[in-house]
This record gives sequence, structure tokens and C-alpha cells, in this order.
Amino acid sequence: MRCDFIGPDSSLWGRFLADCTHDFYHLPQYVTISAQDRMCAPNGDGSPLAFHAEDDHGRRFLLTFIVRPVPASCSATEALYDAITPYGYACPLVINPDQGPIEPFLQQAISRLKECLSERRIIAAFSRSHPNIPLPLEPLRQTGTVVEHGQTVSIDLTLPLEELWHQTRAGHRSEINRARKKGFTVEIQSDWRDFDEFFRAYTETMQRVNANEHYFFSREYFAQLRASIGDVLHLAICHKEGAVTCGALFSEVCGIVQYHLSGTTEEFHSQYPTKVMLDSVRTWAKERGNHTMHLGGGYGGSEDSLFQFKAGFSHLRSPFYTWRLIADPVTYQDLCRQWEARSGKTASPPDAFFPAYRAP
Repeated sequence: MRCDFIGPDSSLWGRFLADCTHDFYHLPQYVTISAQDRMCAPNGDGSPLAFHAEDDHGRRFLLTFIVRPVPASCSATEALYDAITPYGYACPLVINPDQGPIEPFLQQAISRLKECLSERRIIAAFSRSHPNIPLPLEPLRQTGTVVEHGQTVSIDLTLPLEELWHQTRAGHRSEINRARKKGFTVEIQSDWRDFDEFFRAYTETMQRVNANEHYFFSREYFAQLRASIGDVLHLAICHKEGAVTCGALFSEVCGIVQYHLSGTTEEFHSQYPTKVMLDSVRTWAKERGNHTMHLGGGYGGSEDSLFQFKAGFSHLRSPFYTWRLIADPVTYQDLCRQWEARSGKTASPPDAFFPAYRAP
């Protein structure tokens, strides 16, 4: 098996994505931007990287990462790192040209991944699944820890519009109809001309829900997203009498439309503009030939009010997992013992906060 780490400038990264179903979270441009964002790299010191493996039968494996130095509070005689997939659903990807059993190859690729991570002094890695790009879980469990976080909501865009409307919760339908009668309209903007108002709505929403500071993406972050991957990102804006009521970014890659980031202005928060927007984007996405629209789940995977809101648009559910891999158990345990000595607490097991030495 041939394997190596590749950077975002490698043509191999782009060629791999061209040959398989993927999402915008896998794009090297997105991983690069995320590596400098505090959501993934608190100190803005992350480095984009991907692990690629291939065997003689043309089976291939790709996992994108952001590699970060371990916290400065960790004492070590050498530079140590850990890795995390970028914000979103940047799952491991597999190409299987002969369509035979993929588990043996996947297990071999993961074993080599663990070895290569350790050689680079990357002590641990945290990866997320993609609810719409399935992957066998047993090879992941054999080498690491798989944690299920609950269900996410997807919309099957291959269904007729009438069925999509029928699957919409009755309360949602009533509020959508009521909002449309009041003059709410939705526009997909290629020029992002209402970006400033969208940014205001997004920031107000994060403040309203008391979001973690990591979710307060900067104006520069959005500008970088548009500059690097603007061709697959669309800004949806809901207006009422010329005023912006809400907005959201949707990605469109390989027939999968992702509901990425959204916000509602304070003055229209109680009038349900987001429901009108999602209904309109659902129709737009279907008309463009996409097969799936993924809305995501609740906060932390729980079936909270956010999940219930999304669940009102579809009956389709998919589980969401994370995968935790310890590449160097001896060094990992040493870092955990250091954390325990500093905090006076017991370090979390791999199925809880991970890596444990990064716990608050």
C-alpha cells in the first residue's frame, strides 16, 4: 500500500475528489481556511493536511485534517501535534473501483494512517462522519473509538414537490403560507449583495442563542470562503418589503446541498422567515438536479428545539458519528496525566471529551 500526507497544493488531492462523491468540507481551499479559524485551531496555528492511501487494485482512501500543536501547557521534549477534521462533515472518503468488499482495504489504510500519524508526532486525531456519505464503521471501531451523536435531518430531493410539501409539518406549512401572504420572498444571490445584512443577522442570532464564541465567525472568514470556494456557495436571502429578514449559506457539491450557516435579524425573529427560506431553497435545489439537502441536527447531536425545527421539513434521518484515534497511546497518556495534575480532575475516556488533555 502506498500512502503519504499531502498538502492543499497537491494535485493528488484534487484528482481524488474528482473521482468520488464528496462535499465542500473536503475541498483543500475550505480546509486551508478552517486551519486558521479558532473553531478548529484556537490559536490560528493549524496546518491543512490530507492522508492519502492507495493499493494495487486502485482502491483509495483520503482523510483531510487540520494539524495543530498540542496546547502550550503540555510539557514535552519534542514538538507534538494532534489533528481534527474541519468544521462540518469532512468524513473519510473511499474510492472502490471494483465494488468488492471494502472493509479489508479500509482496515489496512487506517492501520497505516495510525503509523504515519505517530511518525509525524501527531498523537491523536478526531474525525467526523458525513450523514449522506456512508462508510463502514467496523474498521474504524477496530482501531479507534466511534461515538454516535444522534440523528440529523436530510431532505430527499428526488421526491416530487408535492411529497416534499406533504412531509413538511402542518405547523411549518401554515407559518410558511402565512409568511408568504405577508410578502416574504426568497432570493438566491450570486453576487452576495446583501452580505452585510446577512452578517448582521448571523451575528445577532449567535448572540441571541448564547452561542460559544467559536461560532462567531468573522467577516474576514466569510470573505475568504467566498473568494476561495464561492462557486459552490450560495447566499439565500429572505426579504420583506425590501428589508432582509434572514439569510443562509448553502453549499452545492456532488448533488448534496448543505445548510451551512444562517441567521435571522432581531426584528423578524418571531415571524418565521427561515421556514420560508428553507422551503424556497428546497425547491431551488431540486430544480437544479440535486438529490439531497442536508439540514443537520440539533446542538451537540441532541433532539433539541433546533433539531425539532429542522425535523419539520422531512421524515428522513441519518446518524452522525465521530471517530477518535489515538496514534501514540504512551505519549497520549502522558499528556493526560499532565492535564490531571494541573486540573485536579480525571481525564475523560476517548468516548467523551477528546483529546482529553484539551479539556477546559
